[in-house]
Amino acid sequence: MNFGNHFKYTLIFFETLFLVLGVVLPIARIDEFWFFSSEFSILSVSKDLFINSEILLSVIIITFGFFFPLLKIFLKVFEIEKIKNLSLHKFSMVDIFLLSFIVFAGKTSNYFEVHLMHGFYFLLTSIILGFVYLIIIK
Repeated sequence: MNFGNHFKYTLIFFETLFLVLGVVLPIARIDEFWFFSSEFSILSVSKDLFINSEILLSVIIITFGFFFPLLKIFLKVFEIEKIKNLSLHKFSMVDIFLLSFIVFAGKTSNYFEVHLMHGFYFLLTSIILGFVYLIIIK
């Protein structure tokens, strides 16, 4: 294996690792009324939505926030043309979109504050590594 392939698979490995860590680890902490605090991850939000009978929302968050990005990474390793032509990049990162609304609400509210946690930074690093892959490898 030459240096180019080694670098490619190293990028893919870390992108996958950081995606999984970003989904599992807490992405934010919400402090309410200066007394109550709760942390949540993409996985815990999806689980809570599922338990509270919000099955469609749960499936949407897991599908677009984890499975589509994981499928995009899978397609970097196994280049399958039929799936590659689906433009999956348009369907991923819904979790970042939702998190931006939560952060915005926290910044404009007097009742709660939002603090980004290490899961967010792992997720962000995974996204950046995906862009690095596109710029350098492709």
